[in-house]
Amino acid sequence: MLKRTKKILALGLSCMMMIASAAGCGSTQSQPTDQPAAQTAETQQNPSAEPTGQNETKDSAEEGLHKLTQQDILDIYDPVVKAEYKDDSMSEAVKSGTGADLKLTEEEKDKIRSMNLKIALEQDHLDDSMKLIQQAFRDQCEDLNIELSDIWVATAQDGASQMEDYQRIEAIAQDYDAIFTCPSDAAMETEILKKIMKKTKLGCMLAVPFDLDWNDPNFIGITDIDAYQAGIYSAEAAVKILNGQGKIGTIGYINGKNGTINTCYQRYKGWDDVLAKYPDVEVVDEWYDDPAESKSVITGLLASNPDIKVLLIDWANPPADNAQTAFKELGYEAWKDISMVTIDIDNTITIPMATDGPDHNYTGAFVAQTWYTAGANLVKMYCKNLLAEETGEAYPKFVVSSPLPVTVYENLKTNFTYCVPESVTEIPVPAEIDALENQWDLGVEDIWSK
Repeated sequence: MLKRTKKILALGLSCMMMIASAAGCGSTQSQPTDQPAAQTAETQQNPSAEPTGQNETKDSAEEGLHKLTQQDILDIYDPVVKAEYKDDSMSEAVKSGTGADLKLTEEEKDKIRSMNLKIALEQDHLDDSMKLIQQAFRDQCEDLNIELSDIWVATAQDGASQMEDYQRIEAIAQDYDAIFTCPSDAAMETEILKKIMKKTKLGCMLAVPFDLDWNDPNFIGITDIDAYQAGIYSAEAAVKILNGQGKIGTIGYINGKNGTINTCYQRYKGWDDVLAKYPDVEVVDEWYDDPAESKSVITGLLASNPDIKVLLIDWANPPADNAQTAFKELGYEAWKDISMVTIDIDNTITIPMATDGPDHNYTGAFVAQTWYTAGANLVKMYCKNLLAEETGEAYPKFVVSSPLPVTVYENLKTNFTYCVPESVTEIPVPAEIDALENQWDLGVEDIWSK
């Protein structure tokens, strides 16, 4: 059996598991004054998507940490997944559609352009992932003649601050043709989101309200990244770096553990499903309740488990960045004392990865999730919702976008350019990354630029 030390309570049945974790077109981005400042149960359909096999990893284990090869990355990668959204309030899961299902013809685009629509976007925080979503909204709105009137960002990354946003939004929701948001605590925010949806259309990322009528015409739907697959990729990378034997420490977000942010919940499900297959890997874990304050959780776990060799940590910024700081303060040497695997692309980890080089970078690997694609999909889904009112044609109300193959130093520049389109001017290719040479090619079919 997997030797797994847990310091957490089991998931409470009372916590609804959410299935789902970058102002533009003449928009203004500001904190609100008078205005407000997915359960993605993905199941792999291809046998090769199963974790790569404990015996292979164990048999090839050698002393020290292992740098991932391009073949390692190809072995981990599998685009064939089937995502579903289901929380405890739902009797049946909603299966994910594809980006192709949301493609708009020029005739359909012209219909949308003639509507002179006005929308707004609310986010619970602003890191590089959220910036990618914002830019996707700006790009789509510009193409479709939709006014992205406002972008609001909560004052703090917690449910209470976002609730304050929602309360102000609810008072003015009727002034917009649609409101889009990334709920951070669906258990807390369900009722206020339903009030907003009574006044205008509502589109979501990460999670949706509980006990939701998915057939309500005011519910646009939900888009997300393929979080479970990101969990699979990151855990497989961590085990390979560990050479299949030793101790891994995992650090996650409590709101993912308890299911209120389903995106994170699905990542951790992916972790568990992989790590359970490796009996020679011991896992210890801890949870942060505030991403900004995650450093103390990290240092505490390392202090009580000095034999941790690989840290698997959710969220690049700030948790993984906090981990880098902790490693330096503890005097850890990269690839000798520790290596880190994380999820999401952010310059707080990509720039050090580029400048420190392949032998001295703390981030041994990360999984870049395609947030730009997910943001673009949500605007397209809104258009499908509007067109359906006229045609009655059904469209998928849940669509995920696949993560890129695992990113390491040797393909950092390649994956950055696929994940961050040139239109995202707030996240230009850093000079440190642009200067990298002899980078691996993508190695798989490009399903992200289509």
